[in-house]
Amino acid sequence: MKQPNITAVTATGDKTLSITWASGKTDQVVLGDLIADLAGLEPLDNAVTFAAVKVGEDGWSLLWPTGAEIGTDTLWRIAREQSLEATPIAEFSAWRQRNQLSLSDAALALGITRRMVSYYEAGRYVIPRMVGLACKGWELERESRTS
Repeated sequence: MKQPNITAVTATGDKTLSITWASGKTDQVVLGDLIADLAGLEPLDNAVTFAAVKVGEDGWSLLWPTGAEIGTDTLWRIAREQSLEATPIAEFSAWRQRNQLSLSDAALALGITRRMVSYYEAGRYVIPRMVGLACKGWELERESRTS
């Protein structure tokens, strides 16, 4: 499924964008963590440069004069995570590591495919909130059985 494209963007604060999607939905998206994590986005740490954001061709990315570009798939995922509609990748990966689960074991625990676990951790798909809740429930159930 294709992610929605962007119709408008405005820098509204410190590393924060107001993104309007083709559906008409508007999200406030904070990009501070992404900028800190990716060396290629380092120039966006400058407020003037960050504010020079433009919508890319056909609305499938955001562009800056420095050549930095962020695709809608990443922006949509971050927006869903920040609005608590989706589970953050880091939270999902931490659950798997904390419980020493392989991709196959995690898939079995959640009743999904190994491939989907891999897609979630790679950021290819938004991790539904119910999957995050299932991780928490699985962990609580496991703890109650061992105590």
